[in-house]
Amino acid sequence: MKETIKKYRRKPRIDVVPLIDVLMVLIIFFLVTMQFQDLRAINVKLPKIESAGSNLVRNELVISIKEKGETFVNGNQTDRDDLEKLLKTSSRLKKKPMVLVVADENVPLKFVTEVVDLCRLNELVDFRLQAR
Repeated sequence: MKETIKKYRRKPRIDVVPLIDVLMVLIIFFLVTMQFQDLRAINVKLPKIESAGSNLVRNELVISIKEKGETFVNGNQTDRDDLEKLLKTSSRLKKKPMVLVVADENVPLKFVTEVVDLCRLNELVDFRLQAR
């Protein structure tokens, strides 16, 4: 009688631990290298200024001006009268806010000068112009 030797084969299985490790490394890599969009500006293409300094300020009003003259304050659309009232109210605060003017590079100069003039008339002399 012939003896048969049976070889036992293990069932194939997929080890998911290395897969999870690789996925975690990829997720961390993409989170670290991802660029977050600056939400202060509203679809405004900024002009380039070579001598521009840092525009990181804490207590600030961000006034964005679109190409056709539409004005936004901290992301909310306003007209000239509301902007004037807001600047007048802000000038009465104990600690006056800094004003950051973000204007599209194709905005006519008159819209930017109106905003700067409103700031100066309301004694908000600490303002900056945003650039790339």
